[in-house]
Amino acid sequence: MRMAEPGRINAAFHGRLGHFVLDAELSLPATGVTAIFGASGCGKTTVARCIAGLEHMTDGFCAVDGEVWQDHHSFRPVHRRPIGYVFQEASLFQHLSVRRNLSFGAPKAAGAQIAFDEVVDLLGLAALLDRSPYRLSGGERQRVAIGRALLSQPKLLLMDEPLAALDHTTRNEILPFLERVHERLSLPVFYISHDMSEIERFADHLVLMERGRVVEAGPLRSLGSALRPAADRDRHGDCSDRRNSVGKPLRMTAMPIDFHDIDPNRVAAILYRPQDDVDGLLAAFAQDLARSGERIGGIVQRNIRDGSGCQIGMQAVDLMTGREISICQPLGSGAMACKLDAAGLAEAAVAVTRAITADVDLVVINKFSKQEAAGEGLRDELAGAIAAGIPVLTAVPEKCLDAWNDFTGGIGTSLLCERGAIDGWWQDLSSRIKRARASRLPADAPAALLADHHVG
Repeated sequence: MRMAEPGRINAAFHGRLGHFVLDAELSLPATGVTAIFGASGCGKTTVARCIAGLEHMTDGFCAVDGEVWQDHHSFRPVHRRPIGYVFQEASLFQHLSVRRNLSFGAPKAAGAQIAFDEVVDLLGLAALLDRSPYRLSGGERQRVAIGRALLSQPKLLLMDEPLAALDHTTRNEILPFLERVHERLSLPVFYISHDMSEIERFADHLVLMERGRVVEAGPLRSLGSALRPAADRDRHGDCSDRRNSVGKPLRMTAMPIDFHDIDPNRVAAILYRPQDDVDGLLAAFAQDLARSGERIGGIVQRNIRDGSGCQIGMQAVDLMTGREISICQPLGSGAMACKLDAAGLAEAAVAVTRAITADVDLVVINKFSKQEAAGEGLRDELAGAIAAGIPVLTAVPEKCLDAWNDFTGGIGTSLLCERGAIDGWWQDLSSRIKRARASRLPADAPAALLADHHVG
Protein backbone atom coordinates (compact mmCIF):
# COMPACT_ATOMS: atom_id res chain seq x y z
CA MET A 1 0.00 0.00 0.00
CA ARG A 2 2.86 2.39 0.77
CA MET A 3 3.88 2.88 -2.84
CA ALA A 4 3.26 5.83 -5.15
CA GLU A 5 1.70 4.24 -8.24
CA PRO A 6 0.69 6.27 -11.30
CA GLY A 7 -3.01 5.91 -11.98
CA ARG A 8 -3.85 4.86 -8.42
CA ILE A 9 -4.69 6.36 -5.04
CA ASN A 10 -2.68 4.68 -2.29
CA ALA A 11 -3.31 5.51 1.35
CA ALA A 12 -2.61 3.98 4.75
CA PHE A 13 -3.48 5.57 8.09
CA HIS A 14 -2.86 3.99 11.47
CA GLY A 15 -3.31 5.67 14.82
CA ARG A 16 -5.65 7.02 17.47
CA LEU A 17 -7.76 10.17 17.45
CA GLY A 18 -9.10 10.56 20.96
CA HIS A 19 -10.87 7.29 21.71
CA PHE A 20 -11.19 6.36 18.01
CA VAL A 21 -8.66 3.97 16.45
CA LEU A 22 -8.13 4.13 12.69
CA ASP A 23 -6.40 1.26 10.92
CA ALA A 24 -7.22 1.69 7.24
CA GLU A 25 -5.36 0.94 4.01
CA LEU A 26 -6.56 1.69 0.48
CA SER A 27 -5.32 1.10 -3.05
CA LEU A 28 -7.83 2.30 -5.63
CA PRO A 29 -7.92 3.48 -9.25
CA ALA A 30 -7.46 7.23 -9.65
CA THR A 31 -10.51 7.25 -11.91
CA GLY A 32 -14.27 7.16 -11.50
CA VAL A 33 -16.29 7.42 -8.29
CA THR A 34 -15.16 5.50 -5.22
CA ALA A 35 -17.86 5.29 -2.56
CA ILE A 36 -16.90 4.85 1.09
CA PHE A 37 -19.78 3.19 2.89
CA GLY A 38 -20.39 2.26 6.49
CA ALA A 39 -22.39 3.02 9.59
CA SER A 40 -22.04 6.34 11.40
CA GLY A 41 -18.78 6.42 13.37
CA CYS A 42 -17.01 3.79 11.26
CA GLY A 43 -14.26 6.20 10.13
CA LYS A 44 -15.44 7.31 6.66
CA THR A 45 -14.98 11.02 7.30
CA THR A 46 -11.74 10.47 9.21
CA VAL A 47 -10.19 8.77 6.19
CA ALA A 48 -11.31 11.63 3.95
CA ARG A 49 -9.87 14.22 6.33
CA CYS A 50 -6.56 12.35 6.44
CA ILE A 51 -6.39 12.31 2.64
CA ALA A 52 -7.20 16.04 2.56
CA GLY A 53 -4.51 16.80 5.15
CA LEU A 54 -7.05 18.05 7.71
CA GLU A 55 -5.92 15.29 10.10
CA HIS A 56 -2.24 14.46 10.54
CA MET A 57 -1.53 10.90 11.62
CA THR A 58 2.15 10.28 12.27
CA ASP A 59 1.87 6.76 10.86
CA GLY A 60 0.32 7.73 7.56
CA PHE A 61 0.91 7.52 3.84
CA CYS A 62 -0.95 9.12 0.95
CA ALA A 63 -0.12 9.24 -2.77
CA VAL A 64 -2.42 10.29 -5.61
CA ASP A 65 -1.57 9.30 -9.17
CA GLY A 66 2.07 8.73 -8.27
CA GLU A 67 2.47 11.99 -6.32
CA VAL A 68 3.31 11.58 -2.62
CA TRP A 69 1.36 13.86 -0.29
CA GLN A 70 2.42 12.20 2.96
CA ASP A 71 4.94 9.63 4.13
CA HIS A 72 7.29 9.12 7.08
CA HIS A 73 9.46 12.05 5.97
CA SER A 74 7.01 14.63 4.64
CA PHE A 75 3.53 16.01 5.09
CA ARG A 76 2.01 18.31 2.48
CA PRO A 77 -0.34 20.82 4.20
CA VAL A 78 -3.97 20.99 3.15
CA HIS A 79 -3.61 24.22 1.14
CA ARG A 80 -1.01 22.54 -1.08
CA ARG A 81 -3.09 19.47 -1.83
CA PRO A 82 -5.14 19.84 -5.06
CA ILE A 83 -8.39 18.68 -3.51
CA GLY A 84 -11.95 19.87 -3.89
CA TYR A 85 -13.85 19.18 -0.66
CA VAL A 86 -17.66 19.26 -0.51
CA PHE A 87 -19.13 19.06 2.98
CA GLN A 88 -22.68 18.32 4.19
CA GLU A 89 -23.33 22.05 4.52
CA ALA A 90 -22.64 24.30 1.54
CA SER A 91 -20.91 27.04 3.61
CA LEU A 92 -21.17 29.69 0.90
CA PHE A 93 -20.01 33.26 1.38
CA GLN A 94 -23.25 35.13 2.08
CA HIS A 95 -21.89 38.50 0.92
CA LEU A 96 -20.86 37.18 -2.50
CA SER A 97 -23.06 36.37 -5.47
CA VAL A 98 -23.22 32.84 -6.85
CA ARG A 99 -20.84 33.87 -9.63
CA ARG A 100 -18.27 35.18 -7.14
CA ASN A 101 -18.72 32.16 -4.86
CA LEU A 102 -17.93 29.91 -7.80
CA SER A 103 -14.84 31.92 -8.72
CA PHE A 104 -13.52 32.17 -5.16
CA GLY A 105 -10.35 30.15 -4.78
CA ALA A 106 -10.10 29.29 -8.48
CA PRO A 107 -6.51 29.49 -9.77
CA LYS A 108 -5.74 32.75 -11.53
CA ALA A 109 -3.41 31.18 -14.09
CA ALA A 110 -4.76 30.55 -17.58
CA GLY A 111 -5.35 27.09 -19.00
CA ALA A 112 -7.76 25.69 -16.42
CA GLN A 113 -8.80 22.13 -17.28
CA ILE A 114 -12.30 22.61 -15.81
CA ALA A 115 -13.82 25.75 -17.29
CA PHE A 116 -16.29 28.09 -15.59
CA ASP A 117 -18.89 27.78 -18.36
CA GLU A 118 -18.59 24.00 -18.32
CA VAL A 119 -19.32 23.83 -14.60
CA VAL A 120 -22.25 26.23 -14.92
CA ASP A 121 -23.71 24.02 -17.66
CA LEU A 122 -23.03 20.74 -15.82
CA LEU A 123 -24.76 21.92 -12.64
CA GLY A 124 -27.53 24.02 -14.18
CA LEU A 125 -26.39 27.25 -12.53
CA ALA A 126 -26.84 29.79 -15.35
CA ALA A 127 -30.05 31.26 -13.94
CA LEU A 128 -28.52 31.57 -10.44
CA LEU A 129 -25.27 33.42 -11.17
CA ASP A 130 -26.41 36.86 -10.01
CA ARG A 131 -28.32 35.65 -6.94
CA SER A 132 -27.18 35.90 -3.35
CA PRO A 133 -26.86 32.63 -1.41
CA TYR A 134 -29.74 33.52 0.92
CA ARG A 135 -32.06 33.43 -2.14
CA LEU A 136 -31.13 29.83 -2.97
CA SER A 137 -32.82 26.60 -1.99
CA GLY A 138 -30.83 23.93 -0.14
CA GLY A 139 -30.30 21.96 -3.32
CA GLU A 140 -29.18 25.04 -5.24
CA ARG A 141 -26.72 25.96 -2.50
CA GLN A 142 -25.16 22.52 -2.62
CA ARG A 143 -24.85 22.64 -6.41
CA VAL A 144 -22.96 25.92 -6.05
CA ALA A 145 -20.69 24.33 -3.43
CA ILE A 146 -19.95 21.44 -5.81
CA GLY A 147 -19.23 23.92 -8.60
CA ARG A 148 -16.86 25.91 -6.40
CA ALA A 149 -14.95 22.73 -5.54
CA LEU A 150 -14.66 21.76 -9.21
CA LEU A 151 -13.39 25.20 -10.22
CA SER A 152 -10.51 24.92 -7.76
CA GLN A 153 -9.05 22.56 -10.42
CA PRO A 154 -8.65 19.57 -8.08
CA LYS A 155 -6.89 16.30 -8.84
CA LEU A 156 -9.30 14.62 -6.43
CA LEU A 157 -12.84 15.53 -5.37
CA LEU A 158 -13.88 14.55 -1.83
CA MET A 159 -17.62 14.61 -1.13
CA ASP A 160 -18.48 13.99 2.52
CA GLU A 161 -22.18 13.04 2.61
CA PRO A 162 -23.06 16.07 0.45
CA LEU A 163 -26.77 15.18 0.36
CA ALA A 164 -27.24 14.18 4.00
CA ALA A 165 -28.61 17.57 5.08
CA LEU A 166 -31.21 17.63 2.29
CA ASP A 167 -34.70 16.17 2.17
CA HIS A 168 -35.52 13.19 -0.04
CA THR A 169 -36.98 15.24 -2.88
CA THR A 170 -34.04 17.64 -3.02
CA ARG A 171 -31.56 14.74 -2.98
CA ASN A 172 -33.31 13.27 -6.01
CA GLU A 173 -33.02 16.62 -7.78
CA ILE A 174 -29.25 16.79 -7.24
CA LEU A 175 -28.31 13.19 -8.06
CA PRO A 176 -28.76 13.64 -11.84
CA PHE A 177 -26.30 16.55 -11.72
CA LEU A 178 -23.76 14.37 -9.90
CA GLU A 179 -24.23 11.75 -12.60
CA ARG A 180 -23.46 14.38 -15.22
CA VAL A 181 -20.25 15.37 -13.41
CA HIS A 182 -19.21 11.72 -13.32
CA GLU A 183 -20.07 11.20 -16.97
CA ARG A 184 -18.34 14.28 -18.40
CA LEU A 185 -15.33 14.96 -16.18
CA SER A 186 -12.36 12.58 -15.89
CA LEU A 187 -11.87 13.39 -12.22
CA PRO A 188 -11.51 10.83 -9.42
CA VAL A 189 -14.15 11.26 -6.73
CA PHE A 190 -14.34 9.91 -3.19
CA TYR A 191 -18.03 9.86 -2.26
CA ILE A 192 -18.79 9.25 1.42
CA SER A 193 -22.29 8.09 2.29
CA HIS A 194 -24.32 5.82 4.54
CA ASP A 195 -27.10 5.71 1.91
CA MET A 196 -26.65 2.69 -0.35
CA SER A 197 -29.21 3.93 -2.88
CA GLU A 198 -27.00 6.96 -3.62
CA ILE A 199 -23.94 4.77 -3.98
CA GLU A 200 -25.65 2.30 -6.30
CA ARG A 201 -26.74 5.13 -8.54
CA PHE A 202 -23.34 6.19 -9.87
CA ALA A 203 -20.36 4.71 -7.98
CA ASP A 204 -17.77 2.58 -9.77
CA HIS A 205 -15.81 1.31 -6.77
CA LEU A 206 -16.83 0.59 -3.20
CA VAL A 207 -14.97 0.67 0.12
CA LEU A 208 -16.77 -0.89 3.06
CA MET A 209 -15.65 0.32 6.50
CA GLU A 210 -16.40 -0.93 9.97
CA ARG A 211 -14.96 0.30 13.30
CA GLY A 212 -12.06 2.15 11.71
CA ARG A 213 -11.04 -0.66 9.37
CA VAL A 214 -11.54 -1.34 5.67
CA VAL A 215 -13.34 -4.68 5.52
CA GLU A 216 -13.73 -4.90 1.72
CA ALA A 217 -12.83 -2.82 -1.32
CA GLY A 218 -13.21 -3.28 -5.04
CA PRO A 219 -15.43 -2.68 -8.06
CA LEU A 220 -19.04 -2.10 -7.04
CA ARG A 221 -20.39 -5.00 -9.06
CA SER A 222 -17.87 -7.50 -7.69
CA LEU A 223 -18.88 -6.97 -4.06
CA GLY A 224 -22.25 -8.68 -4.32
CA SER A 225 -21.92 -10.67 -1.09
CA ALA A 226 -21.00 -7.57 0.91
CA LEU A 227 -23.30 -5.19 -0.91
CA ARG A 228 -26.51 -7.17 -0.53
CA PRO A 229 -26.55 -7.23 3.31
CA ALA A 230 -25.63 -3.55 3.37
CA ALA A 231 -28.52 -2.73 1.07
CA ASP A 232 -30.84 -4.83 3.19
CA ARG A 233 -29.82 -2.88 6.28
CA ASP A 234 -30.76 0.29 4.44
CA ARG A 235 -34.15 -1.23 3.55
CA HIS A 236 -33.64 -1.30 -0.19
CA GLY A 237 -34.51 -4.95 -0.52
CA ASP A 238 -33.24 -7.71 -2.77
CA CYS A 239 -32.37 -6.44 -6.24
CA SER A 240 -31.21 -7.64 -9.61
CA ASP A 241 -28.38 -6.23 -11.70
CA ARG A 242 -29.13 -3.40 -14.09
CA ARG A 243 -27.59 -0.27 -15.57
CA ASN A 244 -28.66 3.21 -14.58
CA SER A 245 -29.77 6.15 -16.70
CA VAL A 246 -26.23 7.18 -17.65
CA GLY A 247 -25.05 3.71 -18.55
CA LYS A 248 -23.09 2.60 -15.48
CA PRO A 249 -23.79 -0.74 -13.79
CA LEU A 250 -25.72 -0.90 -10.57
CA ARG A 251 -28.44 -2.95 -8.92
CA MET A 252 -32.09 -2.13 -9.31
CA THR A 253 -33.48 -0.93 -5.99
CA ALA A 254 -36.94 -1.87 -4.82
CA MET A 255 -39.77 0.56 -5.34
CA PRO A 256 -40.26 3.03 -2.45
CA ILE A 257 -43.74 1.69 -1.65
CA ASP A 258 -45.92 -1.16 -2.84
CA PHE A 259 -47.75 0.02 -5.96
CA HIS A 260 -50.77 -1.93 -4.79
CA ASP A 261 -51.37 0.89 -2.32
CA ILE A 262 -51.92 3.24 -5.29
CA ASP A 263 -55.33 3.92 -6.83
CA PRO A 264 -54.97 1.95 -10.10
CA ASN A 265 -57.16 4.47 -11.95
CA ARG A 266 -54.41 7.07 -11.46
CA VAL A 267 -51.96 5.18 -13.66
CA ALA A 268 -52.62 4.91 -17.38
CA ALA A 269 -50.53 3.43 -20.19
CA ILE A 270 -51.21 4.06 -23.87
CA LEU A 271 -50.44 0.85 -25.76
CA TYR A 272 -48.99 1.64 -29.16
CA ARG A 273 -47.51 -0.01 -32.26
CA PRO A 274 -44.51 1.16 -34.31
CA GLN A 275 -46.76 2.92 -36.84
CA ASP A 276 -48.60 4.97 -34.17
CA ASP A 277 -47.61 8.63 -33.65
CA VAL A 278 -47.77 8.39 -29.87
CA ASP A 279 -45.31 11.29 -29.44
CA GLY A 280 -47.57 13.72 -31.29
CA LEU A 281 -50.65 12.37 -29.50
CA LEU A 282 -49.19 12.91 -26.03
CA ALA A 283 -47.78 16.34 -26.88
CA ALA A 284 -51.13 17.56 -28.23
CA PHE A 285 -53.03 16.18 -25.23
CA ALA A 286 -50.65 17.80 -22.72
CA GLN A 287 -50.74 21.12 -24.58
CA ASP A 288 -54.56 21.18 -24.61
CA LEU A 289 -54.76 20.38 -20.90
CA ALA A 290 -52.27 23.15 -20.08
CA ARG A 291 -54.34 25.62 -22.10
CA SER A 292 -57.44 24.63 -20.14
CA GLY A 293 -55.71 25.53 -16.86
CA GLU A 294 -54.62 22.09 -15.64
CA ARG A 295 -51.18 21.91 -14.02
CA ILE A 296 -49.22 19.48 -16.17
CA GLY A 297 -45.66 18.34 -15.54
CA GLY A 298 -43.17 15.84 -16.85
CA ILE A 299 -41.91 15.45 -20.40
CA VAL A 300 -43.10 14.67 -23.90
CA GLN A 301 -40.90 13.74 -26.83
CA ARG A 302 -40.40 15.62 -30.08
CA ASN A 303 -38.59 14.10 -33.07
CA ILE A 304 -36.43 16.48 -35.14
CA ARG A 305 -36.35 15.91 -38.89
CA ASP A 306 -34.40 17.43 -41.76
CA GLY A 307 -35.87 18.86 -44.96
CA SER A 308 -36.23 15.41 -46.51
CA GLY A 309 -38.13 14.06 -43.52
CA CYS A 310 -35.28 12.00 -42.09
CA GLN A 311 -35.11 11.96 -38.31
CA ILE A 312 -31.94 13.69 -37.11
CA GLY A 313 -32.55 14.17 -33.40
CA MET A 314 -34.88 13.85 -30.44
CA GLN A 315 -35.92 16.34 -27.80
CA ALA A 316 -37.72 16.03 -24.50
CA VAL A 317 -39.94 19.01 -23.75
CA ASP A 318 -40.30 20.01 -20.08
CA LEU A 319 -44.05 20.54 -19.72
CA MET A 320 -43.67 22.93 -16.78
CA THR A 321 -41.17 25.29 -18.37
CA GLY A 322 -41.36 24.59 -22.09
CA ARG A 323 -37.60 23.95 -22.13
CA GLU A 324 -36.40 21.75 -24.98
CA ILE A 325 -33.81 19.15 -23.94
CA SER A 326 -31.73 17.22 -26.45
CA ILE A 327 -31.82 13.56 -25.43
CA CYS A 328 -30.17 11.83 -28.38
CA GLN A 329 -26.66 11.68 -29.80
CA PRO A 330 -26.45 11.34 -33.60
CA LEU A 331 -24.20 8.45 -34.60
CA GLY A 332 -22.29 10.07 -37.46
CA SER A 333 -23.38 11.77 -40.67
CA GLY A 334 -26.88 10.76 -41.69
CA ALA A 335 -27.23 8.19 -38.89
CA MET A 336 -29.95 8.37 -36.28
CA ALA A 337 -29.85 5.34 -34.07
CA CYS A 338 -31.23 6.01 -30.63
CA LYS A 339 -28.14 6.53 -28.54
CA LEU A 340 -29.48 8.42 -25.55
CA ASP A 341 -27.54 11.41 -24.27
CA ALA A 342 -26.66 11.10 -20.58
CA ALA A 343 -26.71 14.83 -19.86
CA GLY A 344 -30.06 15.23 -21.60
CA LEU A 345 -31.55 12.33 -19.65
CA ALA A 346 -30.34 13.90 -16.42
CA GLU A 347 -32.17 17.13 -17.30
CA ALA A 348 -35.29 15.18 -18.23
CA ALA A 349 -35.12 13.38 -14.88
CA VAL A 350 -34.92 16.74 -13.10
CA ALA A 351 -37.98 17.94 -15.04
CA VAL A 352 -40.00 14.95 -13.83
CA THR A 353 -38.77 15.31 -10.25
CA ARG A 354 -39.69 19.01 -10.31
CA ALA A 355 -43.22 18.09 -11.40
CA ILE A 356 -43.57 15.58 -8.56
CA THR A 357 -42.35 18.16 -6.05
CA ALA A 358 -44.83 20.74 -7.39
CA ASP A 359 -47.71 18.25 -6.87
CA VAL A 360 -49.06 18.87 -10.37
CA ASP A 361 -52.43 17.62 -11.57
CA LEU A 362 -50.90 15.11 -13.96
CA VAL A 363 -47.40 13.80 -14.67
CA VAL A 364 -46.74 12.80 -18.27
CA ILE A 365 -43.66 10.66 -18.95
CA ASN A 366 -43.42 10.08 -22.65
CA LYS A 367 -42.66 6.38 -22.72
CA PHE A 368 -41.97 3.21 -20.82
CA SER A 369 -39.95 1.62 -23.59
CA LYS A 370 -37.00 -0.74 -23.89
CA GLN A 371 -34.70 1.54 -21.86
CA GLU A 372 -37.08 1.67 -18.89
CA ALA A 373 -37.88 -2.04 -19.28
CA ALA A 374 -34.14 -2.72 -18.90
CA GLY A 375 -33.89 -0.50 -15.80
CA GLU A 376 -32.52 2.57 -17.60
CA GLY A 377 -34.01 5.82 -18.88
CA LEU A 378 -36.57 7.42 -16.57
CA ARG A 379 -37.68 4.26 -14.79
CA ASP A 380 -36.87 5.58 -11.29
CA GLU A 381 -38.61 8.91 -11.95
CA LEU A 382 -41.68 7.08 -13.24
CA ALA A 383 -41.70 4.97 -10.08
CA GLY A 384 -41.42 8.12 -7.95
CA ALA A 385 -44.40 9.74 -9.66
CA ILE A 386 -46.57 6.65 -9.23
CA ALA A 387 -45.48 6.23 -5.61
CA ALA A 388 -46.37 9.87 -4.89
CA GLY A 389 -49.98 9.12 -5.82
CA ILE A 390 -50.08 11.74 -8.58
CA PRO A 391 -52.01 10.72 -11.73
CA VAL A 392 -49.49 9.41 -14.26
CA LEU A 393 -49.84 8.97 -18.02
CA THR A 394 -47.23 7.20 -20.12
CA ALA A 395 -47.01 5.20 -23.34
CA VAL A 396 -45.92 1.57 -23.60
CA PRO A 397 -45.02 -0.22 -26.85
CA GLU A 398 -46.89 -3.49 -27.19
CA LYS A 399 -43.61 -5.44 -27.11
CA CYS A 400 -42.86 -3.99 -23.63
CA LEU A 401 -46.27 -4.75 -22.11
CA ASP A 402 -44.98 -7.69 -20.04
CA ALA A 403 -42.15 -5.55 -18.63
CA TRP A 404 -44.65 -2.80 -17.80
CA ASN A 405 -46.90 -5.24 -15.94
CA ASP A 406 -43.90 -6.58 -14.03
CA PHE A 407 -42.90 -3.03 -13.12
CA THR A 408 -46.35 -1.98 -11.85
CA GLY A 409 -47.51 -5.34 -10.53
CA GLY A 410 -50.34 -5.25 -13.06
CA ILE A 411 -52.08 -2.13 -11.73
CA GLY A 412 -53.27 0.70 -13.93
CA THR A 413 -55.45 1.32 -16.97
CA SER A 414 -54.52 0.37 -20.54
CA LEU A 415 -55.63 2.86 -23.21
CA LEU A 416 -55.93 2.60 -26.97
CA CYS A 417 -53.64 4.93 -28.90
CA GLU A 418 -56.55 7.28 -29.65
CA ARG A 419 -57.23 10.79 -28.42
CA GLY A 420 -60.79 9.93 -27.43
CA ALA A 421 -59.61 7.13 -25.12
CA ILE A 422 -57.12 9.43 -23.38
CA ASP A 423 -59.63 12.26 -23.00
CA GLY A 424 -62.22 9.87 -21.58
CA TRP A 425 -59.78 8.48 -19.00
CA TRP A 426 -58.71 11.94 -17.85
CA GLN A 427 -62.21 13.41 -17.69
CA ASP A 428 -63.46 10.51 -15.60
CA LEU A 429 -60.43 10.48 -13.28
CA SER A 430 -60.22 14.23 -12.72
CA SER A 431 -63.96 14.48 -12.07
CA ARG A 432 -63.85 11.72 -9.45
CA ILE A 433 -60.79 13.24 -7.73
CA LYS A 434 -62.41 16.67 -7.61
CA ARG A 435 -65.65 15.22 -6.21
CA ALA A 436 -63.71 13.29 -3.57
CA ARG A 437 -61.79 16.38 -2.51
CA ALA A 438 -64.91 18.52 -2.45
CA SER A 439 -66.66 16.00 -0.20
CA ARG A 440 -63.87 16.39 2.36
CA LEU A 441 -64.23 20.19 2.48
CA PRO A 442 -66.71 21.90 4.83
CA ALA A 443 -70.20 22.31 3.37
CA ASP A 444 -69.91 26.11 3.56
CA ALA A 445 -66.49 26.30 1.87
CA PRO A 446 -66.27 29.23 -0.58
CA ALA A 447 -66.88 28.37 -4.21
CA ALA A 448 -63.45 29.76 -5.11
CA LEU A 449 -61.80 27.26 -2.80
CA LEU A 450 -63.61 24.40 -4.48
CA ALA A 451 -62.64 25.68 -7.93
CA ASP A 452 -58.96 26.14 -7.01
CA HIS A 453 -58.54 22.75 -5.34
CA HIS A 454 -56.60 20.99 -8.09
CA VAL A 455 -56.37 17.28 -8.55
CA GLY A 456 -53.31 15.25 -7.60
